[in-house]
Amino acid sequence: MAKRTMPVCLTADQYKKLEEIAKLNGMTDAGQAVEKLLREI
Repeated sequence: MAKRTMPVCLTADQYKKLEEIAKLNGMTDAGQAVEKLLREI
């Protein structure tokens, strides 16, 4: 997969929620959750 360079802007609260969702889905960090979402759209 090509490396993505587009920044994603989130508030601290949004980032924390994204980290929680990532952990619940067996991912190691929020970046993996963002990658999964981008693959699905």
